[in-house]
Amino acid sequence: MSNDRTERLVNLVLCLLSSRRFQTSGRIARTVPGYEHDPDDRKAHEAFQRKFERDKAELRRIGIPLQSGIDFYADGERGYRIARSDFELPQIEFTDAEAAAVAAAARLWQQPELQSGTADALRKLRAAGIDVESHAAASPVKSLPGAEAALAPFFEAVASRRAVVFDYLGPRDESVQQRRLQPWGCAAWRGRWYVAGHDLDRDAQRCFRLSRIAGRVRLTGPEGAYEIPEDVDVLAFAVEAEDRQLSSRAKVLVRPKRAWGVRRRADQIGPRTAEGDQACFSYTDTAATAAWLASFGPDVLVLEPPELVKETVACLQALADEEETS
Repeated sequence: MSNDRTERLVNLVLCLLSSRRFQTSGRIARTVPGYEHDPDDRKAHEAFQRKFERDKAELRRIGIPLQSGIDFYADGERGYRIARSDFELPQIEFTDAEAAAVAAAARLWQQPELQSGTADALRKLRAAGIDVESHAAASPVKSLPGAEAALAPFFEAVASRRAVVFDYLGPRDESVQQRRLQPWGCAAWRGRWYVAGHDLDRDAQRCFRLSRIAGRVRLTGPEGAYEIPEDVDVLAFAVEAEDRQLSSRAKVLVRPKRAWGVRRRADQIGPRTAEGDQACFSYTDTAATAAWLASFGPDVLVLEPPELVKETVACLQALADEEETS
């Protein structure tokens, strides 16, 4: 479709939306750019009618609800309009879980080229009265070290079927170890990202948590070097990998009607008091959990265990220091 016709169709839609009255073809010819002609010139008027008929058919083809009826203010001449109630999209409404997913996506895509887009989207949703957990969405990127930076190269490696090399600090490793992996895919489980694939050095399937990767993920070798198994379930590998790790138990106090992200993660809530609700959940990464809890500010008070309390206080102090220097 040419640019001229696209512009004319947009102008036609705006014209038909602008009034509740049916717009006659004569009024449309006088007001919509692209339809100008001398109505007394028979050939020019016939050309306009053919053009107008094609444009009406195009609008209906792409799903725009074009109505026709009699304009009684124009001697009963037939006219056209577009009802706003049929044209406009319904009000977007999110459940608490869906709003949390939007916030999580905004936290994930923190690359410079996407930051403005996610910020605009969140601002529009909040303006519409939708709670997308501003505390969680605004938490510092550094609270998830390495995870976001590693996602892009892993996605690229999966798409091109190339192996990757990275340094990894496992839960039982005393120092980082180099790993060579043919990645099958990435999956998120309980707020953490994992990559699963074939470990070339161990000649076995392995699953790695992205937050434990140290440094940069490097693609290596030719494209199309391997095939991904048809029945692979990366999410199942992620669930199994987390279940194998020793977990700790957190107990926090949540202010009433606040910190819904913490409430959703909790597997036990209560007792409830005027000061807040006690919530308990399991975790494995103290530093990441403390940074996440600190992002809720005064809405969450960490009660135990002591190492999580200490780490959360340190995160809050670091945030306060940043505010003072900024």
